[in-house]
Amino acid sequence: MSKFQPPRGTRDFLPHDMIRRRAVFEKIRQVFESYGYGEVCTPAFEDFELLAKKSGPDIEEEIYAFKDKGGRKLGLRFDPTVPVCRIVASNPSIAKPIKFYYITNMWRYDRPGAGRWREFWQAGVELIGSAKPEADAEILALVYDSLLAVGIKNFYFKISSRNIIENLIKKAGIPAKKKFDVFRAIDKLDKIGEDGVKKEIKGYEIPAKAINKFLELIKSKKVARDELKELETIRDSAEKMGIDNIKIDCSIVRGIDYYTGFVFETFVRGFENLGSVASGGRYDSLIGIYSGRETPATGFGIGIERLMEILKSEKTSSIAKVFVVSVNEDVKKQVTGIAKKLRQNGINTETEITGRDLRKQLDYTNRRQIPYAVIVGPREIKARKFKLRDMGTGKENSLSMDKIMKKLK
Repeated sequence: MSKFQPPRGTRDFLPHDMIRRRAVFEKIRQVFESYGYGEVCTPAFEDFELLAKKSGPDIEEEIYAFKDKGGRKLGLRFDPTVPVCRIVASNPSIAKPIKFYYITNMWRYDRPGAGRWREFWQAGVELIGSAKPEADAEILALVYDSLLAVGIKNFYFKISSRNIIENLIKKAGIPAKKKFDVFRAIDKLDKIGEDGVKKEIKGYEIPAKAINKFLELIKSKKVARDELKELETIRDSAEKMGIDNIKIDCSIVRGIDYYTGFVFETFVRGFENLGSVASGGRYDSLIGIYSGRETPATGFGIGIERLMEILKSEKTSSIAKVFVVSVNEDVKKQVTGIAKKLRQNGINTETEITGRDLRKQLDYTNRRQIPYAVIVGPREIKARKFKLRDMGTGKENSLSMDKIMKKLK
């Protein structure tokens, strides 16, 4: 056995894993494109200065940062929103609203644990150029349709606003300069509980009295009517799009500094222990940091790894739809021609390439979970009818090649 393993916090995905993952990717991609979003792909690494511009130099401790052979300081991407902001900041003439999506991998130098990887995948969209509540509602609709498309039905949204949380911070007497520390602590409320949050906020040298008052304000849900108006307008717009599973919850803050208003998280019933499967919100100031021009923007990311954890019980099969079985060596030429014809008609096909006999070819087809086998022998060639075996039921039918292709399609 080789001593070499994937680096800590990373994994290999074998074909049966990739069948499932690609199916999820394609279903999500179809939803994104149905709303008119176009796919973007950005470099795996960026200038470290770009990555640190908003998060500060301390981000180096949380990401993969390095110098290349030319002495340039770079970092692996850890948040696709930042490269998208670079694109928009560098191309101010792009027609707005801009609708971008991505399905990509990212890296964080995080402590590996349950559901936490140093390399992970995310699918998301960025809607740039609209400050209207309808834009935020569209973001919720995209998540809603994406989760339904992959087969997740029992889920709900929790929405909030950074504006509301900032007002509660002010009422509690917490200094404004400490607000991002409080955001990051409150974002962990479900994971570490109220006592854990109190302990973390206390470490930022915030008086216990202010901490207690802030937590009481969040739990009391006594928020001024005008403060709730923003969220109610977004919820109303989303409900007009058929989304009826939205809850307003002021404890949702999102731990990322760049959010400026509406934020949300998405939970699957029965899997709340995994945390949010899709999160995002409004970031109206981020693009301005790179371009000097304030540009309204909203978006979200779906955690692919968490989706796969929820969907892991689904049955997988081979990428091949059919295996063309050679009864003997004399039919090899005809088998090659049949396989070519099947592939030309969009049917994924395997043939024998190791010299196994009929029984072993069928055993292989079964083990690989290939749904069908086409059995080709001298009699089948003469009759121009071939045995199509359903590997699930064992039933066989003698059919012409045209009828076989029609059935397999």
